[in-house]
Amino acid sequence: MRFSGRNKLLPFSLAVILIGHALLFYGLPLPALVTLWLLLSVWLYLAGPAPALLAAFSIGFFTLLLNVFIGISGLERSIYYRPHEQMKARNADYGETFKPNAQASMSALFGDIEALEKVGIKEPHEIAYVTDSLGFRNPADYHGQGFVLVGDSFLAGANDTQSCLISEQLRQKHGLDTYNLGFPGNMDEYVQRVRAFRKANGDNFKMALFVFEGNDFNPFTNSPVEEKTFLKSYHAYFMHSSLWRYTRWLYLRTQKKQGTPKSNPFVRKIGKEDVAFLSSDPSLAGSSTPLDESRLHFVDALNMLKPNLVQIFFIPVKYRVYAKWLVDRPLPNTQLDYLQQAAKLAGIPVFDLTPALTQEAERLLPQGQYAYWRDDTHWNCNGMRAVATPVAGQLRLH
Repeated sequence: MRFSGRNKLLPFSLAVILIGHALLFYGLPLPALVTLWLLLSVWLYLAGPAPALLAAFSIGFFTLLLNVFIGISGLERSIYYRPHEQMKARNADYGETFKPNAQASMSALFGDIEALEKVGIKEPHEIAYVTDSLGFRNPADYHGQGFVLVGDSFLAGANDTQSCLISEQLRQKHGLDTYNLGFPGNMDEYVQRVRAFRKANGDNFKMALFVFEGNDFNPFTNSPVEEKTFLKSYHAYFMHSSLWRYTRWLYLRTQKKQGTPKSNPFVRKIGKEDVAFLSSDPSLAGSSTPLDESRLHFVDALNMLKPNLVQIFFIPVKYRVYAKWLVDRPLPNTQLDYLQQAAKLAGIPVFDLTPALTQEAERLLPQGQYAYWRDDTHWNCNGMRAVATPVAGQLRLH
């Protein structure tokens, strides 16, 4: 096929656009993608219109085939050690969620501490995920439940099977049908989710907020977690593909190997078994530096969550729960102290879940059991059963 004059511009432009879209399926950093796209564009221009179109369509077709192969062969599934990352998706109103209307199960071989710090402890267990039409871990869509639970991965159950979730414990063991709006995040994301939930369902619900000591105490900015633009929404389509996830994992794995050495793992024998703690937890739980409202602005966030917000629950880090077996002195509790002060100014009660978890941890030790996964930062079914009882008691007060 011969092209002449202005007719050369159309096939070349089409080839360049097609190549650009094919490259979006690969999880490389933006500078690398742009550089590769420019180099391929020069090559296509030099090759001529007909070869450029043929090459572009060939690369596009190969990319689509590779995406399908990675999806059906199990390669994508093999990069995840738990369903949490595999199930991630994005909702235009709620931000990050799980894939909507999905069911997934996986044999998780180890927890997040083992994944991050290679502590040499592994507790394999089965994890099942069930999500509703919004992508939250509920067996059915919201149907007017009186209580909506908001929080991070402890509420969403990052390393736990569906039947163990606090919302499931409340429904099955305590007769409280609650809606689980949990997903990892911080105050900005919690406020965003509640705003979206109010817009869709009205204000006729009560809300309980679960605040985690480990990573929830970041400044509240009251800014959109992510601006909804056409380009970001368009790019999200490629980011959810099997090929993008797999190639992104390969890239991040390469960078991780080239990065700084991991911190020293923190492992102690408690009872009959070794238990791993995130290496940053001792310094976090042991810090006595007061937190500053002028920096964190939690009062503003809590006021925005009113009048729905009626109860706050404080979730401690694993190290605090097992502190009596690790240190010979009481730990300061600056995060809880600050949260109680901020909540008092907003007129919201705070309930500390630490005593319930510590008591359950002590009760389980003679049986060789624990309230947290030994290789993970999150509580296991034992821990969630333990906190469901006081949570149910506090919710009934409202």
